[in-house]
Amino acid sequence: MTDPQHAQPRPRFSIKTVCIVLGTTIAALAASPARAQTSAPASTATPPGQTTQTSPAPKDTQPPAPAPRCNTRDLALCEDTNQLIWSEGFADAVGAFVGAGNADWLYKNGSKIDQVIAVLGGPPQVRQKIGNDLWLYGACRAHSCPEKGAIVLGNDGTIKAAAILHFSCGDTCADDYTLTIMGPDDKTLSDDMESWAKTTLADDARAYKQAKPPKIAKVEHIAAAGARKPATPGTNPAGSAQTPAPLPGK
Repeated sequence: MTDPQHAQPRPRFSIKTVCIVLGTTIAALAASPARAQTSAPASTATPPGQTTQTSPAPKDTQPPAPAPRCNTRDLALCEDTNQLIWSEGFADAVGAFVGAGNADWLYKNGSKIDQVIAVLGGPPQVRQKIGNDLWLYGACRAHSCPEKGAIVLGNDGTIKAAAILHFSCGDTCADDYTLTIMGPDDKTLSDDMESWAKTTLADDARAYKQAKPPKIAKVEHIAAAGARKPATPGTNPAGSAQTPAPLPGK
């Protein structure tokens, strides 16, 4: 057993000494290469010989072009009078072609323009190609299909002629038809309009099984945007030639 008097004294450390030792240890660890390697951020530098790829800037987005619609400058898109009536400028062109004034076609003393638009605005017929550069569009009046109308357009959309098949309604309406043709003195156009009217009435007679369908009692002509010319029943009197009214923008 060791004599307490001869035992070695234990070393004593002051608080100051402990702090100095801890500070030295922490500084050494912070400066070590291993810690520097693990704590360094990843390099974003581009290796030599390579280029960085960036996302392309978004292009300006444009709205899609509207789908082509029927218009009198591109008649290939106009299949019938329903499309024509709603195409831009068509009603104004009809008004310029027919001209101001009143007539007793569908009703007494009505606007000629309104009455022509009325017979073109109902159930349509299939358009017909007549000649090399003309289209005939036919239709009947809504809710009164025995009253009918037709219009002839050139490939450029110019109105060449118009017609209305009606019962001459003054105080009363006639039993048989009057075919009123509006346009220049052109026998070919007049013949085309008469052929359209007769074919349409024959189709109606077969469809509705009419034993005695109304007939065309009179054919009359009106110069484009002009006054009515005298007509002899069943004949084709000549009208004065006038330049057809072009559509707006022509």
